[in-house]
Amino acid sequence: MAGRNDAAIAAALEAVAQAVGQQPNANAGANAEVRMLENFLRNHPPTFKGRYDPDGAQTWLKEIERVFRFMQCMDVQKVCFGTHKLAEEADD
Repeated sequence: MAGRNDAAIAAALEAVAQAVGQQPNANAGANAEVRMLENFLRNHPPTFKGRYDPDGAQTWLKEIERVFRFMQCMDVQKVCFGTHKLAEEADD
């Protein structure tokens, strides 16, 4: 009976090892996001400070959306990168 369990455990471990080997490298995804953020910042997106300035807010939004279109950002990236460029009152 012990031999049968050992074989089952070995087969299960081999299946897990295969599954892990087929998954994309988690660090590769994180590195890609860092490169994307660096590329975003190289485009000199404006910072929004959040003061009461409707025209300034509209201008900020227009300029940052231009960068997003150029970079072909996904919605998740737009949220992450956009919030990265909030400061002072807007960051609160």
